[in-house]
Amino acid sequence: MSAPLQAAVVVLRSSSRGEGDERAAAAFASFTTDAPAPVDAQLVTLAKGDREAAFELLYNAYRGRIFTFLLRLARSSETADDLAQETFVKAYGALARCEPETKLLPWLYRIANNTAIDHFRRRTRFTWLPFVAIGGTAEEPRAADEQGQVPERDAIAAVLATLPPENAAALLLHATEGYSYSEIAQIQGCSLPAVRSRIARARAAFKERWPAS
Repeated sequence: MSAPLQAAVVVLRSSSRGEGDERAAAAFASFTTDAPAPVDAQLVTLAKGDREAAFELLYNAYRGRIFTFLLRLARSSETADDLAQETFVKAYGALARCEPETKLLPWLYRIANNTAIDHFRRRTRFTWLPFVAIGGTAEEPRAADEQGQVPERDAIAAVLATLPPENAAALLLHATEGYSYSEIAQIQGCSLPAVRSRIARARAAFKERWPAS
C-alpha cells in the first residue's frame, strides 16, 4: 500500500468500530456527524497541493451523508461501514484529479453507488434496511398514512429486494437524497432515459404492491 493511501486509511480507521454491537454503534456515530461542507472549488484546489488536508475536510463534511445512503442499501451497519470506507479510499485516490467545477457530494455518491452495486452483485442475495419512508418527492409512490410514513415496512423491504440494485439505488437517490433525474444520471454514469426507466420500474413495483384505491 502506498504512503498516501495509508494516510487515507489512517483517517478512516480513526472512526472505525470495535467488536459486535459496540463496533456498530461507534460506526454509526462516527459517520453520521458531519462538519460544515467546504467550498468544493477551494477543496479541489487544496487537494492539488495538500491532498491529505483536503481529504480530511472532505471526509469530515460528507461521511454522514454517504454512510446513511449506504446504510439504506445494506441491512447491516457493518457492511455500510465497510462500503463507506472503501468509497472514501477511492475518493482519496481520485480527489487531486478533480476539476475545480466538480460538485463533490454527487461525485462521492457516484463512487458510493458504484461501490455498493459492485459489492451486491458479488453476493447471492440483496438485502435492504427497512426504513420509515421512501417518499418525499412528488414523483415517488406513497401510501396514505396518518403520520405521513409508508406502512408495512417489511413489505417495502421485500419489494425493494426484488429490484435490480441500479433501480433501487436510483429510487433512493431521488426519494431520500433529493437528486433530480439528470443528477442521478451523472451519479450513476448512465443516460437520462435509463434513470427514468429505473425509477419507473421501481415505482411500478410499488404500485403493483399498493394499487390505488
